[in-house]
Amino acid sequence: MVMNPRPLLGEHSFPHLFSCGTLMSRKPAPPKSPFLDQRLADDWLATCQQYQAFLEVPPRQRFHYLGKLFELLCPWIEKAIQGVTIRHFLLLPKEMVIARMFAKSCRRESLPKSHLIFQIWIESIILRDVANPCNELGATNGASGEPSAQLQQRFNRLPIEDRALLYLYMVERCSVEEVASYTGIPQGSAAENLVRIWARVQGGAPALQLPRGWRAPQARESNFVHEERDTDLE
Repeated sequence: MVMNPRPLLGEHSFPHLFSCGTLMSRKPAPPKSPFLDQRLADDWLATCQQYQAFLEVPPRQRFHYLGKLFELLCPWIEKAIQGVTIRHFLLLPKEMVIARMFAKSCRRESLPKSHLIFQIWIESIILRDVANPCNELGATNGASGEPSAQLQQRFNRLPIEDRALLYLYMVERCSVEEVASYTGIPQGSAAENLVRIWARVQGGAPALQLPRGWRAPQARESNFVHEERDTDLE
């Protein structure tokens, strides 16, 4: 179903949402702590040392150490995945991505010296896989409670400005008023565009199954905003 073109709500429309590459927090971000930075650097160094010890184990015996290595790497991988989904407003089968990134990590000759470089490496792989229509990442059902493959594909193909609106509303579970506040666009426009974007995701097909707790934009919300706006104008 072809939708009528509407003004894009991209970085020029609400630059403060994209300027820091993440969602606006409802609370002021805590100041950076040199102590925390050092703690992360120390923890990453310990992880790298454990990884090097893993590589020194004879290949046939490494299987016995995978569980411990997974416990060490999984928090770093999860943090990287969370950063990707928030910066780029993507729906991903989290458990599958963790398993895939862990497998790729285990094939490295060494881990990067910085955990930030490790996160960038994971982000580059995820973005490459999502952009590749032949890659199974965009055609795989998530675990229980995760978005279906069909929802992932349709959602991730949207322009980033459209993904941002739906992500705020559906994944972060913001109200229309909050979406408008975070993006800096009028509440009526936010409601209208949410309905328009979701209709594009639906594409005239049967209703997509949503993970528990998610809600799809409803036309009545847009009408309600219009009624409030018209009353105020009177």
